[in-house]
Amino acid sequence: MLNNLDETASLSIEVIESVQPGHAGADDDIVVCLVRCIKGTARPGMLFRHIDVTGNAEAVAVELELSSVEWYGRKVDQLDTVHSGRVTLTGAGARTLSRRDTLTAVSHG
Repeated sequence: MLNNLDETASLSIEVIESVQPGHAGADDDIVVCLVRCIKGTARPGMLFRHIDVTGNAEAVAVELELSSVEWYGRKVDQLDTVHSGRVTLTGAGARTLSRRDTLTAVSHG
């Protein structure tokens, strides 16, 4: 499993381009969005968490794995602070994301 990277990163969603269901029988969704890296360096394999708080409902944590990064139309191995890029994220709850949400890397030791 690639998601055991101990790095910090935060991504701010600028535009959600698409959300698709994952593989048949899986709860995971696949979301493609334009993001700005606002802290650290984001790399494929990292897990990101978003806390979804809507109305009076309890906070729901959504964890998504970063599966790919594009920068100026090219696949790259990372997205650094202040740069924007197109990312693909996979995980249950991807449909709850919206513009201006912040995703924060989850540390695994």
